[in-house]
Amino acid sequence: MRIIIILLLLVANLFVFIQSASQTLSIDNLSLRILLVALTLVLSTFFLLLRSNKVATYLSIITLIFSLIHIIYIAHTAYEYIY
Repeated sequence: MRIIIILLLLVANLFVFIQSASQTLSIDNLSLRILLVALTLVLSTFFLLLRSNKVATYLSIITLIFSLIHIIYIAHTAYEYIY
């Protein structure tokens, strides 16, 4: 069950990241992107601390890294939009 949740969060993050990167510079749906990234970050950290099996651990690490990249992208987009 944990693996399915992690995979769903990873796919959702990938979809939102690709969708927002393909559009022009804007902060449309910024709150939804922040909520998705925050939920992904917290759950992947939680699943990483649980360490149930190797697959879940590796997926948690991948999801955690991608959510951090997504946070950096959101911050950069907001900075570029404001300034």
